Amino acid sequence: MTSSTDQHIIIVGCGRVGAELALALCAKRHRVTVLDANQDSFDRLGSEFTGRTVQGDGMDQTALKRAGIGEAHALAATTASDSINIVVARMAQEIFKLEHVVARVYNPRRTPIYEKLGIRTIASSSWAAQRIEDILLHPGMRSVHSAGSGEVQVYEICVPAHWVGHKVGEMLPPDVLPVALERNGQGVLPAADMVIQDNDVILISARDKATIALRERIVNPGRAGN
Repeated sequence: MTSSTDQHIIIVGCGRVGAELALALCAKRHRVTVLDANQDSFDRLGSEFTGRTVQGDGMDQTALKRAGIGEAHALAATTASDSINIVVARMAQEIFKLEHVVARVYNPRRTPIYEKLGIRTIASSSWAAQRIEDILLHPGMRSVHSAGSGEVQVYEICVPAHWVGHKVGEMLPPDVLPVALERNGQGVLPAADMVIQDNDVILISARDKATIALRERIVNPGRAGN
């Protein structure tokens, strides 16, 4: 995985979630481009936004090219229209061959249709921006539940190859608690000395600060077990 400052992320739609996501990614020093048909929508970004803005239709290939989709790492479609979001996501995948794409949806009944097309979706919610960020930047780890105002998150981790053969307690940093482990379709309560196997899926709970170390251990084999 490349370093954070090398990742260019395009956000199509500068509504509340799109703007929140853009500011969060900029704060982490990602290169962000926000594309929206309405110039006034960029006012939501405020003075702290350090990325680019491009006025244009997200379903227009020319506008996407002006936004830099040819060298982008990921794209999030966060407009107020499910139809637009799905078309933009499909274009990003099929035409521009982006691997990391997510679409925000307002009607959850459409989610199975989108997933059959291979498009990751996030339903409208108060923590949608955080979940989109997780899917775009940390494909091996996704948030599945938020407690309170988001202080504690429950994450699903598809164990990376360098975790296999190690004990659960060895791979999780401090303040990260294992909740459950799925193996061969069966759910178990994982003990700290349980040895991780290939294709295991682990549910963990953690505060936001603890997830930084966890993400490092998922991405970087050299940090695991430290």
